[in-house]
Order: sequence, then C-alpha cells, then structure tokens
Amino acid sequence: MERLRAPELEPARAWLGTTRPLRLRELRGHVVVLDFWTSCCVNCMHVLPVLRDLERRYADKPVVVIGVHSAKFPGEAAPERVADAIARHDVAHPVVVDDGLAIWERYAIRSWPTLVVIRPDGTIAAVAPGEPDPAALDTLVRGLLAEGEAHGTLAREPLTIPRGEPPPPRPLAFPGKVAVAGDGRIAVADSGHHRVLVLSADGDVLVTIGSGRRGRRDGALAEARLDDPQGLAWAGDGALWICDARNHTVARADLLNDRLDTVAGTGSMGHVPIASPSPARATALRSPWDLALVGERVLVCLAGSHQLGVLAPAADGGFTVDMLAGDGREALVDGSPRVACFAQPSGFARAGDQVWIADSETSAIRELDLATGDTRTLVGAGLFDWGAEDGPFAAARLQHPLAVAVAADGDLVVADTFNDRLRRLDRRAGRVSTLSLGTAHESLREPGGLAVLASGDLLVADTGNHRLVRLAADGRFKGELEVRGAPPVPAASDEPPPPLAAAPATRWFDLVLEQAPALAPGRVSGRLRLLAPAGWKFNDGAPQRLALEVSRRSDLVTTADRITLSGQDRSDMSVELDLAVAELPTSEVRSELLVRVDAVLCGGDPEVCAPSQAWLRIPLLLTNAGAAAFSVDLALASPV
Repeated sequence: MERLRAPELEPARAWLGTTRPLRLRELRGHVVVLDFWTSCCVNCMHVLPVLRDLERRYADKPVVVIGVHSAKFPGEAAPERVADAIARHDVAHPVVVDDGLAIWERYAIRSWPTLVVIRPDGTIAAVAPGEPDPAALDTLVRGLLAEGEAHGTLAREPLTIPRGEPPPPRPLAFPGKVAVAGDGRIAVADSGHHRVLVLSADGDVLVTIGSGRRGRRDGALAEARLDDPQGLAWAGDGALWICDARNHTVARADLLNDRLDTVAGTGSMGHVPIASPSPARATALRSPWDLALVGERVLVCLAGSHQLGVLAPAADGGFTVDMLAGDGREALVDGSPRVACFAQPSGFARAGDQVWIADSETSAIRELDLATGDTRTLVGAGLFDWGAEDGPFAAARLQHPLAVAVAADGDLVVADTFNDRLRRLDRRAGRVSTLSLGTAHESLREPGGLAVLASGDLLVADTGNHRLVRLAADGRFKGELEVRGAPPVPAASDEPPPPLAAAPATRWFDLVLEQAPALAPGRVSGRLRLLAPAGWKFNDGAPQRLALEVSRRSDLVTTADRITLSGQDRSDMSVELDLAVAELPTSEVRSELLVRVDAVLCGGDPEVCAPSQAWLRIPLLLTNAGAAAFSVDLALASPV
C-alpha cells in the first residue's frame, strides 16, 4: 500500500503551549501523534491522560504529541478559550488551533476524538477515531521507533520545544460545581486544583478535601487525592457527595470523621454503558459529572456513557449502581428509561419527582419524571443544533449548558456555558429569556456551576474567570465571593506512568474509504465482502465476528452493535449490514461507520489456523437524493 505523506498543520489560527509555530518537516525523524479534539467532548477528555502518560513514558525519545483543536461549538473556538481548556486539562504538549476545521478537512477527520500517528519519514502510519487503547498505542509507537531506527530515519534526540510561562497561582482554578448546605456552608469543586473546598457563607475556607495533587486516594480529607472533581451534593447527615470525574468514581466525604471514601467506581474508566444493577464499587464508570440525592438514593450524571445512573443502598452496607435512563447512545431521544438517549449529561436540578438535566452536547434541558421514568425535552433540538435565541421553548437555543438550578419562584436557571451567560426557563409560560448581565468584570466566562442561596440570589461558579460570583435572581451582578484561607497547591509530583500490558502490534485501520456512499433516509442495506489473503480461507464453522459503531451522527444512523457469522471454507464471504437513517435536519449530513472484523483464517503448508483482525472506516453522506444500498470490499491481512 502506498504511504500517504502527512499534510502540514495549516492554516492555523494560533499555536498554544509553544512560543512558535511548529511544522511537520522540522519534526522529521520523530514519531508524531496528532490528537484531533475539541474541549467540549468528554471522549476527548478521556484521551488526554493516555497521551500524558505516553509523553512521560517517551520523554527522552523522539516522540512528539501535538493537539489539533478543531472546535465543534463557536463558543470554544477562540484561541483564548482553547488556552483555558489546555490549562484546565493539564495539557503539556503544543496545540494548534484549527482555523475553521481546515486542518480537520485536510486529514479527512470525521469524528472527535481521532488520533493520527505519523512515521519518522513523515508518512501516516495510523488513523484511529475514538478513545485509544493505551497498550495498543504504546505498541504502535514502540514499533515505529524501532522501524525508524532500522531504516535510519530516526532523529538522534527529541526536539526541544520552547514553552510559555505558567499562570500565576490563585485561590481557585476552573471551579466546577457548587452546592450550598442548609446552614449556609458552600462547597465548591476547585477542579483545576484537584480538590474540594468547604467555605463559610462569606468565603472563609473551613475544610479542604484533597491534597491538591492529582491522583486517587481515600483517607483523611487533607491527604486524599482527587482528579478533576465536579458534582457535589450535601446529604442530610452532613456528608458531602463528590463526583471525581477523571477518576471515574463517586465518593463520600464524612466531614465529622475526617474521611473520604469511594462509594462507586473502580478508579478505571468503564467501556460499556450501565445496563443492569451491579455492585457499585466493582463497576467501572465513565466520567460522573453531577449528583442529586433522592432519599437514600443518589442520582448520577454519567457524562461519559451518556446516561443517568442511580446508586441505591445494598444489603451488605455498600451500594448498587443501575441505569436510571439512557441506553448509552449519544443522541437526543425522549421516552421511557431504555428508550431515552442523552448526550453528555452534565448537570442536575430537582424539585419533588421532577429532575432536570443539562444535556450539554445536545445543548438541551431535559426533564425526567421519577414517578414514571419518562424523559422529555424542554429546550434543545439535537447534537448539532445550538445558538443563543430567546423565545418559546421550541424555538429557543442554548450552547453547551453545564448546570441547571431551580430558582425560588420555581423557574429554571441554566448556566449556558459556551454563551457565557445565564438563561431563565419560565416553566409556566414555556419561554426562555436571558438574564441581565453586566460587562467587563461583571460578565461571566464559561459558567459551569449554579446554586440558589436561601435569599433567592444565585451563586455561580464563573469557571473561566476562576471565581465565585453572586447574582440577584434577575441576573444583576452583586459581587465576587472572595475565597480566603485556601491552602497553597503543592508542586506537581513527577511519578512514573503506570505500566502497560503487552498488546498486539496491529494496524488500527486497514481500509479507509475515500468516497463516501450517499444514503437516503429509511432502511439501508450494506454489503461487506471480506477477502482472505492469498493462500488462506475462512475457517469452516469458526465464528467470524464484526463489531459496529456509528462514530459520527449516531442520532441519525443506527445499526446492530455486533454480528456473528459461521465461517465458510472459502476465500471470501459476505456480510449484510442493516442500517436505519432518520429524517435529515439539513440537505446533507456527514456520518461515519466503524467496523472491526475478528476472523479465523486457515492456510499454509502444513495448514494452520490463526486469528486475523481488520478495521474499516466507512464515511457516509446522508442525503435525500442518496441510495438505499452500498457495498464495500475489505481485504484481510495475513495472520502470521
């Protein structure tokens, strides 16, 4: 197969994390990993720790990671907002700000996140949409280093990239959620400092939960470790529940006994949605982002698996975790618990049996009835529908909201994060309005947390401005809550990255279709013809398995998750793929289907049988003038 040379990273709107632009030609001799990401995407957040460990593991080798920030929402596209995201997520490598998705298009990227790995000779070695397996990525990079050394194309030492100065210290860094106790105490997720602060009503630090070092550790509150804590909820017994987002756990802080304990999650990121009740401590979660307490139950926004979960007390004294609503598909679908779909739910509010959810990736506010389990949408239209319009619920638009609260009069107040404002949802009139906000120092910057004070005033985590502010119910600015007595944050520790198990050195994608099949709404039949390599055939009777995923616009295209076929004693076999394409919101929409093939092939003399794996990316063009069928041939590589 002819090797494709990687295009230059241009046009660039800006370069961040380096004092000068970088060009791929000066990186010849290096293995380069390009991370196409966008700051709103929870799956992109899952990739960043993998890349951080990779950079530390190969710090003395010619390996360079470069982020390519290709924004989905207008509110996250400006370089200063990308700089905020870099600081918030501890990104240490350079990031190029893609100018209007131009670099995205040059590389034919179709979904966030996607990694592109470039050989030392400047050609593309692999393209991998989705969250990478750390061991597979490490195996690929090691193999490319060895290949470059053998061919004489490897640089003798890594390039020194000049960095900028770190930001000055401050009491809060990118505060996330806030929660107010009945006695007036305020809990704030000091997310950028990996800790939670408990404040008096006037801002004095009373308790610090977390040492300020990123990590995962239960124990005494000041010695515990958290990683990007977000959701907070006060319990009736005075304990504080915490969503530890990047540790993928839910914890309970017992302030009376000075103890933090994990209640749900294993500390490792889950890879499947929650489908049935299971022991909470033994179940891997995906980015829990907010909490709401309902009696002894704890409702959890599982942003990473696009679900609402529920923790319930178990007979052994622990908790079980179960799906409350959402089947794990990223979409906006109303209905019963197993029919409804969410997209990165990130904020809760509750009154009685009604729960409201800030469904950030659909720019929507959803309502869940706890009595019936049904979900309906108040405001929002889909994954790619956003704006700042006021008016009737059906016509109003938000942009990536992260928090919602119930105001004193029963209306909803929304942190409309990427619009830098608060919005009011009048439930009786069915209308959205923008709260009056000031300018200059009174304006908000990506607000991410909300709470209603006993007075009716609003307490806002003004995330991008690293502060807490108090607003009147009508949005008038009343002042900043000064945080006093916050402990200094310790210097980051230089701990070694975790060890990795061996992984097969397989190519990530064996075929990328350049021409997207044009498909019309309705039922679509796809024919995938699998071709065994010369001298091999499919094992008669052995299972041949296909895993399918719609990696872009899963709200419009659905298909089976898995297909299993019995092998045939021949060199080719065909698989029928049944797709359903929904009514289109515009004349043309681009989608993508990923297919992984796990086959068993037999061949050679004497004959041996061995597994063979192949990956396929099928870009799709959805259009009313499209067809109802398509076909693809995929040649498998020799397994030995």
